[in-house]
Amino acid sequence: MKIGIALGGGGARGIAHIGVLKVLEREKIPIDFIAGTSMGAIIGAMYSQNPSAHSVINRIQIYLESNDYKSLGIKHFVPRQVKAEKTLSFLQFLYKGLWERFSMEISSRRSGLLKKNRLEEALKILLNQGNIEDTAIPFAAVATDISSGKTVVIREGDIRKAVRISASIPGIVPPEIVEESVLVDGGVTEPVPVHAVRKMGADFVIAISVNVKELNPLKNPNIIDIITRAETIRGNILSSEIIKDADFLFYPDLKDAHWSEFMRYYEFIEAGIKEAEEKIDELKKVLKKRKSLWRRIWKRQ
Repeated sequence: MKIGIALGGGGARGIAHIGVLKVLEREKIPIDFIAGTSMGAIIGAMYSQNPSAHSVINRIQIYLESNDYKSLGIKHFVPRQVKAEKTLSFLQFLYKGLWERFSMEISSRRSGLLKKNRLEEALKILLNQGNIEDTAIPFAAVATDISSGKTVVIREGDIRKAVRISASIPGIVPPEIVEESVLVDGGVTEPVPVHAVRKMGADFVIAISVNVKELNPLKNPNIIDIITRAETIRGNILSSEIIKDADFLFYPDLKDAHWSEFMRYYEFIEAGIKEAEEKIDELKKVLKKRKSLWRRIWKRQ
């Protein structure tokens, strides 16, 4: 029986994936496939290249404490009143920021606010050079073709490019144009890539979602609040429907953490560890039962 991990998007919240992976590694739960969307693609690619949670944590720590991270400009998207913005998803808060900070004239003449090389430089630090086919654990980066509306699963070619495409937030990072396809962040169609890792060959899928669990009440909402809240609800419903197809779910409690709070990375890792430790015995029981069923099926064939 092959086990696949589906790592969802969520900005800084996605760092919690590492905490879950650390516990799975410690408990010797085998991982045969990894698929990631957006931040999940970054963490998934790093772990696929070097299946060591300790190594991934060290690399992220070094990057976040470097001048390279500071130059990325994430601080410019941090809300003035963080508590008022906790319920917005990674994508939707950025859209809100665009409406408030940039005119439609500027937006109409550009395909993204940030240049591709900003994200590419970050990935050069976080990922080793190489192709997806060469990772220690088979990996896939999930993107969305906004021309056709279809999910695109990238399983070959330059791994940094694939991850950059998966994390290309619409309107923020310019899309990748490939023939008739216009590729952007995979979170548009598959925020938690359960279906993608299943198609890779996984018989048992473990999903990790870092979505906000509860929405704060809206008080005197303006038009932007209404639009972004509606889109957040849509995204949460899509994620909820997708993770129903997983065989097991880890859902770290990140409380009201905002997607932009990358410097809280250690806290997010700890949240992932806590979630995994609380559910690891349950996972082992489910895996044991499923493996027993698989053995009986194979004996009959």
